[in-house]
Amino acid sequence: MKILALFTLMASAALAPVAASAQTASAPAAAATTTASPETLAALEKLNSEWLTAYKTRDGAALDRILADDFEAIYPGGRILRKADLIKTATNPARTVSDIGWDDLKILVFGDVAVVRARSRIVGKTAEGDFSGRNDYADIYVRRAGAWRAVSAHVVPVTD
Repeated sequence: MKILALFTLMASAALAPVAASAQTASAPAAAATTTASPETLAALEKLNSEWLTAYKTRDGAALDRILADDFEAIYPGGRILRKADLIKTATNPARTVSDIGWDDLKILVFGDVAVVRARSRIVGKTAEGDFSGRNDYADIYVRRAGAWRAVSAHVVPVTD
């Protein structure tokens, strides 16, 4: 129910979005038409980088800090992962991520709600064998007690 309320809030705010975008993972988010502070945009861009890097480094502490306790994600095939599920998957020693990156980063800020959207690519190995993929994702952050925390993510495979 909280997620539905969050999406309703975002939909009503969509008429006047505050946006930033970047072309590559190494380029800072450049403000398009924004009233969001550079500090806010930098903080959200940093969280995005830390989140994806945590998959490669198996950094459960970073994920625990970034993800809200009520976090839920929708992954390809309709899989729902909660915070504990995502941390368990990301820190599994049988799973190795050799490369992860992202581009087309866009950050939309609506007061205390933000959407971080990008395209990611990942290469790695599990006990079942090698894997690789490209996904589009949208992560929803909420500022609580002065800190941004991810409350939702939606990940869609790219097949082109």
